[in-house]
Amino acid sequence: MKALNQLPEIADRQLGGLEADTRLLARIKINAAEGSRQSYRTGPRFQVVLAACCALVLCIGGVLWAMAPGETVILPNNSTNLIDTHAAGGDVVVTAPPAVSDLPQGSITMSSAGNRSGSSLFATGQNNSFPLITVKGATYRMLTYPDGISSALLGSELGLVNEFNLEPALGSGDIVSNAAEPGAPVYAVKGMKGAMVAANIGGSLRVFQRVSYSGTATIGSESLSDTLCSADRVDWLRYNGITVSGAEAQALMQILLDDADFQSTSMTGKDSLQIGLTNGLILQLLVGDDTVSACGTWSCPGFFEALAEMMAQ
Repeated sequence: MKALNQLPEIADRQLGGLEADTRLLARIKINAAEGSRQSYRTGPRFQVVLAACCALVLCIGGVLWAMAPGETVILPNNSTNLIDTHAAGGDVVVTAPPAVSDLPQGSITMSSAGNRSGSSLFATGQNNSFPLITVKGATYRMLTYPDGISSALLGSELGLVNEFNLEPALGSGDIVSNAAEPGAPVYAVKGMKGAMVAANIGGSLRVFQRVSYSGTATIGSESLSDTLCSADRVDWLRYNGITVSGAEAQALMQILLDDADFQSTSMTGKDSLQIGLTNGLILQLLVGDDTVSACGTWSCPGFFEALAEMMAQ
């Protein structure tokens, strides 16, 4: 039996100088196309297939030859796809809104589209921008859930949209939007000033959550609680399919608010942490390595340690 390191020499002798280059690839494609229109011809097609097989053997042999002695290629258990594909344009967040039965009666309205699992709560848009409202420099991104809220959840009026701009980053008005029409009133959500606003979009009151945008996150001396909510407004936390509710959820939220350190103005993360509020609404945070982000990225290892301990109980 020939030694593996002699494979290139053997291949050169047996293949007679044949190279697996672009011309060979073109010949294979041409013959394959002609085969669908012509009768099967054993001789020429067999030679092409044989050449392709030899080229494949040469490539595989070269990889094995290049490996160190005793080196092994290890594939993940139960792997069937070696290549994962995702749409470009952002992080992949897999979330699921709560059941309607979990929410206070009459506080929200919701269509079947809003109950789809596997979708982010952050709305997407066109022209590389998402539906948003900026209020004196603070940016709020529309949520897909709920589809509409009761006017009973509205707080004080913050003002009217005085500029509609498909590129809000270029806007100069006090209240700029690419979703709400000019002249539309913008409201704080009751008890959530600085964290959520609401405006009429397409005949329905929609909720917007505070986020980073165009290099801007917190303003002035704002803390994380200014962009989210106080712990006593938390009803439940949901992460990786596990829900913590009641006093335990509030305790976790307090750890997050007390210990989180501002890291950057970015908004990144591959997972999702949902915060269910006592008013029936939901905040969403993107989760990275010991970080959460929406309005800026915040580092809080202690929160994730406490969360892991609580989920393990």
